[in-house]
Amino acid sequence: MAKVEKSKSILEKALYLSKKGDEFTLRKINNSFTLESKWFGNCSSSANKKIAPIELGFIKRVKNYIIKNMVYDNFMETLYYPIDIMYVEVKKYPPETEFKRIVEIDIDEAYWKTAQNLKVISPELYEEGSKEFGKISKFGRLVSLGSLAKKEMIYSYQGSRLIRSEVKRSTLTENIWYSICKRVSDVMFEARNIAGENFVLYWVDGIYIEYNEKKIQEITKMFKSYGYDVKVKDNYKAFYTENKVVVEDLNNPDTEKNQRQFFIAKQARKNTYFTDDQLKKTALKYSKYGAMDDLDEDEL
Repeated sequence: MAKVEKSKSILEKALYLSKKGDEFTLRKINNSFTLESKWFGNCSSSANKKIAPIELGFIKRVKNYIIKNMVYDNFMETLYYPIDIMYVEVKKYPPETEFKRIVEIDIDEAYWKTAQNLKVISPELYEEGSKEFGKISKFGRLVSLGSLAKKEMIYSYQGSRLIRSEVKRSTLTENIWYSICKRVSDVMFEARNIAGENFVLYWVDGIYIEYNEKKIQEITKMFKSYGYDVKVKDNYKAFYTENKVVVEDLNNPDTEKNQRQFFIAKQARKNTYFTDDQLKKTALKYSKYGAMDDLDEDEL
Protein backbone atom coordinates (compact mmCIF):
# COMPACT_ATOMS: atom_id res chain seq x y z
CA MET A 1 0.00 0.00 0.00
CA ALA A 2 1.36 3.39 -0.96
CA LYS A 3 2.26 5.89 1.74
CA VAL A 4 0.27 9.11 1.57
CA GLU A 5 2.35 12.28 1.38
CA LYS A 6 2.08 15.82 0.08
CA SER A 7 2.75 16.43 -3.60
CA LYS A 8 5.70 18.69 -2.72
CA SER A 9 7.34 15.88 -0.75
CA ILE A 10 6.93 13.43 -3.63
CA LEU A 11 8.41 15.85 -6.15
CA GLU A 12 11.36 16.51 -3.84
CA LYS A 13 11.96 12.76 -3.58
CA ALA A 14 11.83 12.42 -7.36
CA LEU A 15 14.39 15.23 -7.68
CA TYR A 16 16.63 13.54 -5.09
CA LEU A 17 16.45 10.22 -6.96
CA SER A 18 17.25 11.91 -10.27
CA LYS A 19 20.36 13.49 -8.74
CA LYS A 20 21.39 10.11 -7.31
CA GLY A 21 20.82 8.49 -10.68
CA ASP A 22 18.37 5.92 -9.29
CA GLU A 23 15.56 4.64 -11.46
CA PHE A 24 12.00 5.58 -10.56
CA THR A 25 8.55 6.03 -12.08
CA LEU A 26 6.52 9.16 -11.43
CA ARG A 27 2.82 9.24 -12.29
CA LYS A 28 0.79 12.44 -12.47
CA ILE A 29 -2.97 11.92 -12.50
CA ASN A 30 -4.65 15.32 -12.81
CA ASN A 31 -3.34 17.01 -9.65
CA SER A 32 -2.11 13.96 -7.75
CA PHE A 33 1.28 12.23 -7.90
CA THR A 34 2.52 8.68 -7.32
CA LEU A 35 6.18 7.75 -7.02
CA GLU A 36 7.49 4.20 -7.39
CA SER A 37 11.12 3.49 -6.52
CA LYS A 38 13.31 0.96 -4.75
CA TRP A 39 14.71 3.65 -2.45
CA PHE A 40 11.44 5.15 -1.18
CA GLY A 41 8.99 2.40 -2.09
CA ASN A 42 5.56 3.54 -3.27
CA CYS A 43 4.11 6.85 -2.13
CA SER A 44 1.14 8.90 -3.33
CA SER A 45 0.09 12.49 -2.81
CA SER A 46 -2.76 13.22 -0.43
CA ALA A 47 -5.15 14.31 -3.21
CA ASN A 48 -7.27 11.18 -2.79
CA LYS A 49 -7.08 11.06 0.98
CA LYS A 50 -10.20 13.19 1.34
CA ILE A 51 -12.41 10.74 -0.54
CA ALA A 52 -14.51 8.60 1.77
CA PRO A 53 -15.24 4.97 0.80
CA ILE A 54 -18.91 5.76 0.15
CA GLU A 55 -17.83 8.48 -2.28
CA LEU A 56 -15.41 6.21 -4.13
CA GLY A 57 -18.32 3.91 -4.95
CA PHE A 58 -20.43 6.86 -6.03
CA ILE A 59 -17.69 8.20 -8.32
CA LYS A 60 -17.43 4.81 -10.00
CA ARG A 61 -21.20 4.56 -10.49
CA VAL A 62 -21.33 7.99 -12.14
CA LYS A 63 -18.64 6.95 -14.64
CA ASN A 64 -20.31 3.58 -15.23
CA TYR A 65 -23.66 5.24 -15.91
CA ILE A 66 -22.12 7.56 -18.48
CA ILE A 67 -20.29 4.72 -20.26
CA LYS A 68 -23.19 2.26 -20.16
CA ASN A 69 -25.65 4.83 -21.53
CA MET A 70 -23.15 6.26 -24.04
CA VAL A 71 -23.77 9.78 -22.77
CA TYR A 72 -20.59 10.86 -24.52
CA ASP A 73 -22.41 10.56 -27.88
CA ASN A 74 -24.29 13.76 -27.01
CA PHE A 75 -21.02 15.70 -26.64
CA MET A 76 -19.28 14.96 -29.92
CA GLU A 77 -20.65 17.87 -31.95
CA THR A 78 -18.62 20.64 -30.30
CA LEU A 79 -15.27 19.97 -28.66
CA TYR A 80 -13.92 22.20 -25.90
CA TYR A 81 -10.45 22.52 -24.44
CA PRO A 82 -9.13 24.09 -21.22
CA ILE A 83 -8.12 27.23 -23.13
CA ASP A 84 -11.80 27.76 -24.01
CA ILE A 85 -12.79 28.05 -20.36
CA MET A 86 -12.29 31.15 -18.23
CA TYR A 87 -12.65 30.02 -14.61
CA VAL A 88 -11.57 33.36 -13.14
CA GLU A 89 -11.65 36.95 -14.36
CA VAL A 90 -10.56 39.96 -12.35
CA LYS A 91 -11.20 43.52 -13.49
CA LYS A 92 -8.10 45.69 -13.25
CA TYR A 93 -8.09 48.81 -11.10
CA PRO A 94 -5.15 50.93 -9.92
CA PRO A 95 -3.37 49.77 -6.74
CA GLU A 96 -4.99 51.01 -3.50
CA THR A 97 -8.44 51.12 -5.15
CA GLU A 98 -11.01 50.12 -2.53
CA PHE A 99 -14.68 49.16 -2.70
CA LYS A 100 -16.41 49.42 0.64
CA ARG A 101 -19.53 47.44 -0.23
CA ILE A 102 -19.22 44.33 -2.36
CA VAL A 103 -21.86 41.66 -2.94
CA GLU A 104 -21.21 38.03 -3.86
CA ILE A 105 -23.81 36.31 -6.05
CA ASP A 106 -23.14 32.59 -6.01
CA ILE A 107 -24.57 29.68 -8.01
CA ASP A 108 -25.35 26.77 -5.70
CA GLU A 109 -23.95 23.38 -6.80
CA ALA A 110 -23.11 24.88 -10.19
CA TYR A 111 -21.27 21.94 -11.74
CA TRP A 112 -23.56 19.27 -10.35
CA LYS A 113 -26.67 21.15 -11.45
CA THR A 114 -25.17 21.74 -14.89
CA ALA A 115 -24.46 18.01 -15.20
CA GLN A 116 -28.15 17.41 -14.56
CA ASN A 117 -29.21 20.11 -17.02
CA LEU A 118 -27.02 18.65 -19.77
CA LYS A 119 -28.33 15.15 -19.06
CA VAL A 120 -24.91 13.85 -18.05
CA ILE A 121 -26.31 12.05 -15.01
CA SER A 122 -29.63 10.39 -14.19
CA PRO A 123 -32.19 12.05 -11.87
CA GLU A 124 -31.39 9.34 -9.32
CA LEU A 125 -27.65 10.05 -9.37
CA TYR A 126 -28.32 13.78 -9.22
CA GLU A 127 -30.49 13.39 -6.13
CA GLU A 128 -28.03 11.05 -4.43
CA GLY A 129 -25.16 13.44 -5.06
CA SER A 130 -27.00 16.62 -4.09
CA LYS A 131 -26.23 18.26 -0.77
CA GLU A 132 -29.87 17.84 0.29
CA PHE A 133 -29.32 14.07 0.29
CA GLY A 134 -26.28 14.72 2.44
CA LYS A 135 -24.04 11.71 1.81
CA ILE A 136 -21.77 12.99 -0.95
CA SER A 137 -19.54 16.00 -0.31
CA LYS A 138 -18.91 18.85 -2.73
CA PHE A 139 -15.45 17.40 -3.29
CA GLY A 140 -16.94 14.00 -4.09
CA ARG A 141 -19.35 15.51 -6.61
CA LEU A 142 -16.57 17.38 -8.37
CA VAL A 143 -14.29 14.35 -8.48
CA SER A 144 -17.08 12.24 -9.98
CA LEU A 145 -17.35 14.75 -12.84
CA GLY A 146 -13.71 15.82 -13.07
CA SER A 147 -12.61 12.20 -13.39
CA LEU A 148 -14.31 12.19 -16.79
CA ALA A 149 -11.30 14.18 -17.99
CA LYS A 150 -8.73 12.11 -16.14
CA LYS A 151 -5.25 12.52 -17.59
CA GLU A 152 -2.38 10.33 -16.47
CA MET A 153 1.22 11.18 -17.37
CA ILE A 154 3.90 8.61 -16.63
CA TYR A 155 7.57 9.61 -16.30
CA SER A 156 10.39 7.11 -15.95
CA TYR A 157 13.95 7.93 -14.92
CA GLN A 158 16.26 5.62 -16.80
CA GLY A 159 19.99 5.96 -17.23
CA SER A 160 20.24 9.66 -16.29
CA ARG A 161 17.26 10.63 -18.45
CA LEU A 162 13.72 11.49 -17.39
CA ILE A 163 11.45 10.08 -20.08
CA ARG A 164 7.74 10.71 -20.45
CA SER A 165 6.89 7.19 -21.46
CA GLU A 166 3.12 7.35 -21.65
CA VAL A 167 0.12 9.68 -21.58
CA LYS A 168 -3.31 8.24 -20.84
CA ARG A 169 -6.39 10.38 -21.46
CA SER A 170 -10.11 9.81 -20.97
CA THR A 171 -10.69 10.63 -24.62
CA LEU A 172 -14.18 9.15 -24.64
CA THR A 173 -15.55 11.27 -21.79
CA GLU A 174 -13.28 14.28 -21.31
CA ASN A 175 -15.40 16.59 -23.47
CA ILE A 176 -18.33 16.02 -21.12
CA TRP A 177 -16.34 17.64 -18.30
CA TYR A 178 -15.13 20.48 -20.49
CA SER A 179 -18.70 21.08 -21.71
CA ILE A 180 -19.91 21.38 -18.12
CA CYS A 181 -17.10 23.81 -17.29
CA LYS A 182 -17.72 25.82 -20.45
CA ARG A 183 -21.41 26.16 -19.68
CA VAL A 184 -20.70 27.52 -16.18
CA SER A 185 -17.98 29.81 -17.55
CA ASP A 186 -20.31 31.22 -20.21
CA VAL A 187 -23.05 31.89 -17.67
CA MET A 188 -20.57 33.70 -15.41
CA PHE A 189 -19.38 35.77 -18.36
CA GLU A 190 -22.98 36.74 -19.07
CA ALA A 191 -23.27 37.84 -15.44
CA ARG A 192 -20.08 39.87 -15.88
CA ASN A 193 -21.64 41.69 -18.84
CA ILE A 194 -24.77 42.44 -16.83
CA ALA A 195 -22.67 43.81 -13.97
CA GLY A 196 -20.92 46.21 -16.35
CA GLU A 197 -19.07 48.98 -14.52
CA ASN A 198 -19.98 47.39 -11.17
CA PHE A 199 -18.06 44.20 -11.97
CA VAL A 200 -15.08 43.37 -9.76
CA LEU A 201 -14.38 39.68 -10.39
CA TYR A 202 -15.85 36.25 -10.82
CA TRP A 203 -14.36 33.01 -9.58
CA VAL A 204 -15.69 29.70 -11.00
CA ASP A 205 -19.34 29.96 -9.92
CA GLY A 206 -19.55 33.18 -7.92
CA ILE A 207 -19.38 36.82 -8.99
CA TYR A 208 -18.40 39.84 -6.88
CA ILE A 209 -19.84 43.20 -7.84
CA GLU A 210 -19.96 46.65 -6.32
CA TYR A 211 -23.35 47.02 -4.64
CA ASN A 212 -26.09 47.89 -7.12
CA GLU A 213 -29.57 46.60 -6.32
CA LYS A 214 -30.74 46.59 -9.94
CA LYS A 215 -27.69 44.65 -11.14
CA ILE A 216 -28.03 42.16 -8.29
CA GLN A 217 -31.64 41.47 -9.28
CA GLU A 218 -30.77 41.15 -12.98
CA ILE A 219 -27.92 38.71 -12.37
CA THR A 220 -29.98 36.68 -9.92
CA LYS A 221 -32.87 36.52 -12.40
CA MET A 222 -30.52 35.41 -15.18
CA PHE A 223 -29.00 32.62 -13.05
CA LYS A 224 -32.45 31.38 -12.07
CA SER A 225 -33.63 31.47 -15.69
CA TYR A 226 -31.06 28.75 -16.37
CA GLY A 227 -32.36 26.66 -13.48
CA TYR A 228 -29.76 27.47 -10.84
CA ASP A 229 -30.34 28.09 -7.15
CA VAL A 230 -28.71 31.37 -6.14
CA LYS A 231 -27.21 32.72 -2.92
CA VAL A 232 -26.60 36.45 -2.43
CA LYS A 233 -24.13 37.46 0.28
CA ASP A 234 -23.68 41.08 1.26
CA ASN A 235 -21.19 42.94 3.43
CA TYR A 236 -17.86 42.38 1.71
CA LYS A 237 -15.19 44.89 0.84
CA ALA A 238 -12.41 44.68 -1.75
CA PHE A 239 -9.07 46.43 -2.16
CA TYR A 240 -6.40 46.25 -4.84
CA THR A 241 -2.64 45.84 -4.64
CA GLU A 242 -0.16 45.82 -7.50
CA ASN A 243 -0.97 42.28 -8.61
CA LYS A 244 -4.10 41.11 -6.80
CA VAL A 245 -7.46 42.00 -5.34
CA VAL A 246 -8.31 41.01 -1.77
CA VAL A 247 -11.93 40.39 -0.84
CA GLU A 248 -12.68 40.64 2.88
CA ASP A 249 -15.75 39.14 4.52
CA LEU A 250 -16.98 41.77 7.01
CA ASN A 251 -19.50 39.28 8.41
CA ASN A 252 -16.63 37.36 10.01
CA PRO A 253 -13.96 39.97 10.72
CA ASP A 254 -12.22 38.02 13.48
CA THR A 255 -11.66 34.74 11.65
CA GLU A 256 -8.33 33.79 10.08
CA LYS A 257 -9.97 32.94 6.75
CA ASN A 258 -12.06 36.04 6.22
CA GLN A 259 -9.95 37.15 3.24
CA ARG A 260 -9.70 35.70 -0.24
CA GLN A 261 -6.98 36.75 -2.66
CA PHE A 262 -7.37 36.77 -6.44
CA PHE A 263 -4.37 37.47 -8.63
CA ILE A 264 -4.66 39.79 -11.62
CA ALA A 265 -3.53 38.32 -14.93
CA LYS A 266 -0.58 40.19 -16.45
CA GLN A 267 -1.89 39.70 -19.96
CA ALA A 268 -5.39 39.39 -21.29
CA ARG A 269 -5.91 36.15 -23.11
CA LYS A 270 -8.05 35.44 -26.13
CA ASN A 271 -11.24 33.55 -25.25
CA THR A 272 -14.07 32.01 -27.21
CA TYR A 273 -17.11 33.09 -25.23
CA PHE A 274 -20.70 32.63 -26.24
CA THR A 275 -22.75 35.79 -26.65
CA ASP A 276 -26.06 35.95 -24.78
CA ASP A 277 -27.93 34.88 -27.91
CA GLN A 278 -25.54 32.02 -28.57
CA LEU A 279 -25.86 30.85 -24.99
CA LYS A 280 -29.65 30.83 -25.23
CA LYS A 281 -29.44 28.91 -28.52
CA THR A 282 -27.15 26.41 -26.84
CA ALA A 283 -29.68 26.03 -24.06
CA LEU A 284 -32.41 25.57 -26.67
CA LYS A 285 -30.35 22.84 -28.30
CA TYR A 286 -30.76 20.76 -25.18
CA SER A 287 -34.45 21.59 -24.71
CA LYS A 288 -35.44 18.41 -26.55
CA TYR A 289 -34.01 16.56 -23.55
CA GLY A 290 -35.98 18.75 -21.18
CA ALA A 291 -32.99 20.86 -20.18
CA MET A 292 -34.36 24.26 -21.19
CA ASP A 293 -36.59 24.44 -18.15
CA ASP A 294 -33.71 23.57 -15.85
CA LEU A 295 -30.85 25.57 -17.29
CA ASP A 296 -28.68 27.93 -15.59
CA GLU A 297 -19.48 21.93 -11.02
CA ASP A 298 -16.18 20.57 -6.48
CA GLU A 299 -13.11 20.23 -6.65
CA LEU A 300 -10.38 18.86 -8.34
